[in-house]
Amino acid sequence: MTTISEKADLRPSHLADFLKAARPGHRGSHYLTDLKCTGLSLRLKGEKVAFFLRYKGISKTLGWAHEGEGWFIPSIKAARELAEKVKRQIDFGGEPYAEEFLRQHHHAAENNLDLSHDDIVREMRPKIGTWTLQQCIDKAIEDKTAETATKPWRDTTVSTLKSTFAKPEFADLLDMPAANIKRADIESIRDVMLKKHASPSPAGKAVSNVSTILTHCQSVHGGQSGLDRVEPWWRLLTVGRTVKPRTRSPGLEGLAKTLILADIYTAKRLPGRMEAKHDHKYGIRDGVAAAFHWVCLTAQRQGAALAIQKTDYIPDPENEGWYLAAWGEGIMKAGIAHVLPIPPRLVQHMAEKLELVNRTESQWLLPSERGQDDIHVHRSSTLAVVQRLGARDTLTKKRATAVNLLAVNGIKWWTPHDLRRTITKVLDDAGIPGGASVVLAHEVRRTDKLDAENDDSREQRIARITRLAYGGAQHLHLKRKAMAIWTDAVLDEYATLKSAWQPVEK
Repeated sequence: MTTISEKADLRPSHLADFLKAARPGHRGSHYLTDLKCTGLSLRLKGEKVAFFLRYKGISKTLGWAHEGEGWFIPSIKAARELAEKVKRQIDFGGEPYAEEFLRQHHHAAENNLDLSHDDIVREMRPKIGTWTLQQCIDKAIEDKTAETATKPWRDTTVSTLKSTFAKPEFADLLDMPAANIKRADIESIRDVMLKKHASPSPAGKAVSNVSTILTHCQSVHGGQSGLDRVEPWWRLLTVGRTVKPRTRSPGLEGLAKTLILADIYTAKRLPGRMEAKHDHKYGIRDGVAAAFHWVCLTAQRQGAALAIQKTDYIPDPENEGWYLAAWGEGIMKAGIAHVLPIPPRLVQHMAEKLELVNRTESQWLLPSERGQDDIHVHRSSTLAVVQRLGARDTLTKKRATAVNLLAVNGIKWWTPHDLRRTITKVLDDAGIPGGASVVLAHEVRRTDKLDAENDDSREQRIARITRLAYGGAQHLHLKRKAMAIWTDAVLDEYATLKSAWQPVEK
């Protein structure tokens, strides 16, 4: 097949000749580039005649010259006028604006809507001053974290939202008016994430978080956001993939070995790790190691487990040697206060770990050792313990010298969240299948609120925790039994291996 490309001042005769040539069975291509309208060309390809635009690196079919077909352009004059309008849209917002303008233009023409160019642009673009996607995100977070918010968001929800929209895939959309974002934009991000990640979870979060933000702003701030007249296409978004349920569990041996490795590398560098100036001189900080032990031995979600103040970790007034750890409803995922009895053996174990952390002035039970601000160890730090031991952290995962201490010591990869399966098996085997549910705060009825008021004194806070713990619905007797079995099982294995096991370092 031959391709002919020429330049000409397009005339009606050129269009007539092309239409005549576009008979059944015609092969080859013939392009006539217009000398009067930059970027416009008349194209005969096979049996079809089209008007085509190339402008600023963007190529668009403007429409077809065959009467009766969709996107019909009847003349050279009409094609030139349309090309100039599309170029203005490209100048304003690039290819997405050109596509949307063409769609709106031909829709109006085919349905005899008698819309002018300005009418179409007015429908396409939000009113001046409507919010960008970033402004919608900020406003939704502001609304849902206010004291008077209906169904307020927890800190972890806000953190997840910010993390999702900070991904590079969203960079081009954040400053775009939310009303101009199309379903295809988010589907494109979703598809990139599905290819980029082994799990569909990141794509699922992207879709879910976009829907959450836009739904809130449309329902609460429709006019200001510009979403009041937008069809809520985001509610139709799906990932089309299923996250397979995880079955990972370190088991007691894998857990105990990991705890021991965490202890060992508070006193020396991890093998093969890059020695960066900003890096701590040892593999794992004492405070992070203590936090890791706490997360593992309480089996709580990392975010909640670490966000505990010293005033919420108190001696149990009814059981000598025991402590009570309390979390307010604003911290727990279920939005319900949670009290966990801490056995004497774990109390002593944690006391020894915490003694190594030099932040006695902190309000937090597990204070961060980095910086001057009084903050607790972040959940990313306890996850990083396993990542560092498994040579998966940023400073080691690309280094050939890095040693995967988990693999060389026969420990399968796991994360702190996987402990929920380990504790469930241990307690099921011990004959108390309901124990894991109450320890993990899966089955607790609402009775009293821990965060309902500001306590004027430590005594008031202690009294409030005690009242909540022994109010009847915290299942404290079952929790105490379950925690004793769980912590004994882990610490027995930990003690046995610590005296008999010699870790491999290469």
